[in-house]
Amino acid sequence: MAVKMMGDMGFLTSLLNYPKEQIDDETVELLQPYFAAPDFNFESARKASGNVAGLCNWAAAMCKYHVVAKVVEPKIAALRAAEAELKVATKEKNAAEDRMAKVQARLDEMQSQFDAAMAQKQLLEEDAANCQKKMDSAAALLHALAGEESRWTLQSKEFSAQIQRLTGDCAVASAFVSYLGPFNKEFRELLMSRDFYGDCIKLNIPITQNLEVAKFLVDDSEVGEWVLQGLPTDELSVQNGIMVTRASRYPVLVDPQGQGRLWLMNREEANQLKVTQLNDKMFRNHLEDCLAFGKPLLVENIEEELDPVLDPVLERRLVKKGKSWVLQLADKEVDFTDTFKLFCTTRLPNPHFTPELCAKVTVVDFTVTMAGLEDQLLGKLILKEKHELEEQRQQLLEEVQSYKKKIKQLEDDLLFRLSNSQGNLLDDTELIDVLAV
Repeated sequence: MAVKMMGDMGFLTSLLNYPKEQIDDETVELLQPYFAAPDFNFESARKASGNVAGLCNWAAAMCKYHVVAKVVEPKIAALRAAEAELKVATKEKNAAEDRMAKVQARLDEMQSQFDAAMAQKQLLEEDAANCQKKMDSAAALLHALAGEESRWTLQSKEFSAQIQRLTGDCAVASAFVSYLGPFNKEFRELLMSRDFYGDCIKLNIPITQNLEVAKFLVDDSEVGEWVLQGLPTDELSVQNGIMVTRASRYPVLVDPQGQGRLWLMNREEANQLKVTQLNDKMFRNHLEDCLAFGKPLLVENIEEELDPVLDPVLERRLVKKGKSWVLQLADKEVDFTDTFKLFCTTRLPNPHFTPELCAKVTVVDFTVTMAGLEDQLLGKLILKEKHELEEQRQQLLEEVQSYKKKIKQLEDDLLFRLSNSQGNLLDDTELIDVLAV
């Protein structure tokens, strides 16, 4: 029977397809006595037949499979149940992820809308802040300029009329500086009213009636600075100061009392003024140094003639050499600097200068007037009798001068910024700050 069964052609296939899952404990238990037999093993079976040896191993393997399957089968069932649960959970997870993706897309859209709304809010806040800032600036501007409107309107009308009269005014002012220096106050006024003003009227040249040349050529702040430097406050002294500072020719001061010399020394002290005389053996060296380094030079106590070595300087015989200017002083070339200034003073009360010298220089009569003498004597008296009052007066003069200078500076700065302001006037914070001073 066994031989017939093993000889069957489908026997190996039946072994391969044997339903091993249907093996039960009873079958395994029935096979145990056979497995316990001493000759039921591969080596012993091999002696009888190789096929039988393989069949012994197959039977043992089936029993072993059943024993292992008893342990693994529940785990496999559990695995399959877990896989089923995993499949359900995965399906639910995918569905949840789909829902979450939709919610996230909606959230991203709302976040984008929120960011856009916040950006719009920020822009509106910045616009509101800028608008408030402009309102504050406009209020400050209106407040600062409220008091200037009437004054500027009046000045604008005055400037329009003054521009029309500017030709005659400039002509008279130029003649005043060029020709009236040697004369006293009375003769200056006579020439101004009778000749200069009268000639302009005859020639139909527009001119300001009763023109005050001092106010036309210099402002109060500069006059105040001159006073602090020692210039007397009378009108003649102010006119002399204008001629010294405005004339194109170097000035020669007729200064018997020395008040012009004192003023020049105080005025040019910061510029390292050099004081010398024509009979000084170092005069030539002082002249060359001042020309080269652009320092002011004061030649004091001159007589009715000047040293011919000064002629090239007085006539400004300048020669361009490279990028600089030079002067030929006798047999020597000297560098010339634009900041060089030359002042000459004489103690002679009534000098007779030659016409040639008068054509080269601006002669200015600095002889003290009665008003100037009274002012100086009063200052000396107060300084001696009430020293503290004179100090207080000097301090007040300095404060007034500093305030005038500050006002002039602020006005010039304000007008410059108003005329050169670009774009919206309210955006110019510096202009608002200037107006707030």
